[in-house]
Amino acid sequence: MKKQERKDEAKVKRVELHMHTQMSQMDGMTSAKDLIKRAMKWGMKSIAITDHGVVQAFPEAHKLLGFDNPDMKVIYGVEAYLVPDKVPCVSFPKGQDIDTTYCVLDLETTGFSFRTEKITEVGIMKVKNGEVIDEFSCFVNPEKPIPQRVIEVTNITDDMVKDAETIETVMPKILDFVGDSVLVAHNADFDIGFLKYNAKELGLSLENTYLDTLRLAKELFPEYKKYKLGIIAEKLGIKVEVAHRALDDVDTTVKVLNVMFEMLKEKGVKTVDDIDKLNSGNADYKRLPSYHAIILAKNYVGLKNLYKLISLSHLHYFYKRPRILKSLYKKYSEGLILGSACEAGELYRAIIAGKSDEEIEDIAKDYDYLEIQPIGNNMFMIRNETVPDTKALEEINEKIVHLGEKLGKLVVATCDVHFMDPQDEIYRRILMAGQGFDDADQQAPLYLRTTDEMLKEFEYLGEEKAYEVVVTNTNKIADMCERISPISPEKCPPYIDNCEQTIKDIAYTKAHELYGEDLPEIVANRLQKELDSIIKNGFSVMYIIAQKLVWKSNEDGYLVGSRGSVGSSFVANMTGITEVNSLPAHYRCPNCKYSDFKDYGFKNGFDLPDKECPKCGHKLDKDGMDIPFETFLRI
Repeated sequence: MKKQERKDEAKVKRVELHMHTQMSQMDGMTSAKDLIKRAMKWGMKSIAITDHGVVQAFPEAHKLLGFDNPDMKVIYGVEAYLVPDKVPCVSFPKGQDIDTTYCVLDLETTGFSFRTEKITEVGIMKVKNGEVIDEFSCFVNPEKPIPQRVIEVTNITDDMVKDAETIETVMPKILDFVGDSVLVAHNADFDIGFLKYNAKELGLSLENTYLDTLRLAKELFPEYKKYKLGIIAEKLGIKVEVAHRALDDVDTTVKVLNVMFEMLKEKGVKTVDDIDKLNSGNADYKRLPSYHAIILAKNYVGLKNLYKLISLSHLHYFYKRPRILKSLYKKYSEGLILGSACEAGELYRAIIAGKSDEEIEDIAKDYDYLEIQPIGNNMFMIRNETVPDTKALEEINEKIVHLGEKLGKLVVATCDVHFMDPQDEIYRRILMAGQGFDDADQQAPLYLRTTDEMLKEFEYLGEEKAYEVVVTNTNKIADMCERISPISPEKCPPYIDNCEQTIKDIAYTKAHELYGEDLPEIVANRLQKELDSIIKNGFSVMYIIAQKLVWKSNEDGYLVGSRGSVGSSFVANMTGITEVNSLPAHYRCPNCKYSDFKDYGFKNGFDLPDKECPKCGHKLDKDGMDIPFETFLRI
């Protein structure tokens, strides 16, 4: 079937600021060249490349457009895996003494999303000085059937809750019981999220300080591999009677909390605020959540910093994927623009998690612009019951728009492009199925849209606001970015300080080790000849890079052999890059350093007959492959 040709006939074109090429591993479907060509065909003046964690599509874009193409400006960027490395264990601390009153709580629910699911049981223990001084527990009628999978985990059935009070009656009792105490829960965002949402729906408020024992456990017990409550309790020698019932889980949490507080006090913690100060700056990036974020280079300073961040993320912070610590981004943020990205971004996830407006605003302040996407991109959240319907998805986008207005930040609409045209989803369907995704056949419409197509996607915002996020603001972001090239027109060889002297020192040290303090003339002349040529032609740094790689490989237990003509370089042999000695066939004594370069008619030293050293009687080593240096480097 012939593809339907789409055209962008808008007078002013939008700019796509979130686009994946084939260089987004096992995710993007289309080459950078084809995507850029389509954008140019449609009359777009700018487009961004933002692959997952890498910048490998940049050369292809450069090859297509050259250094200064007046018809298209590519914005070079990345969709990074951003790690907020200062995630607090305590939220909304108010300077309470460490020995304040705590209400340790646990909820059982019909599912994971507080927007679509209901509370079925509440368990709370009020704790003072390590002792339980009061308890509150009850079933809650969810006014909906409890799914069988939940019954199997919690052992709470419909019969057990059918005569219980509803949340409208229970919620005020909860608030009255906890008062102004510090709330505590294991994975507190889940429990507190449910409570805050239900309180807000009833016109009530929950503003207490709360402590997450899950996050605190990661700080105090970094050697643990898993942090489920039962596993932590077991490792601490705490007996767990029953799991996944509210008050039983609370009892376990109280016992774990008491152990934690003993450790904190030993470390000098005196207030609730001190808990997070204790390990500030020592976060283990492997244990912290990562979020998607768009980083765009505004200029060459930004491009250099982008490359630096990408390199650091792969070399020092790689865990399942290349991670960029938020603190590291702030250090190298000059010339860069940070966008909040998709539903996997920190801002969107905070909204989904039911974070307070204050927390959401604090998160948004770290970003230079905020991003919204078509409703179709996030339909999977309706299927997995994170949100009830498309209206809820629209409301999240509207919340982000209002947030941008309040904070004075641009809000932009993007496609999150993964393929070119709507019908191309079938190829990504195959790719996702091969990776084991259960919903591979329910592909999101992640295609490159025209300006009018995007305006239609956001018409629920109103005509004026839709135009602002689709056209005006995307062009404003593009205008912030200069026309740059990812590849310099100049030759930029690597440089290592003092590499010329380093290669001399390594080569001569090895030569003296093998041939003695007074080097044979043939050895000295070959070294001098090669080193002069290597240094004069700027190859010293290449030799040192190769030397470091080979030595490191050998240290790690990997044997590295010679490759190609490098075996013709005696300096390469003396620096350990190759095991091939390119001097003529000869004898040398490993004991007294005697050497014999007499021509015995053999081209390969290994073919020389065995012989003993005429000076010390030690068995001589046989070496030399007789390869001229000119084979490797013309002089």
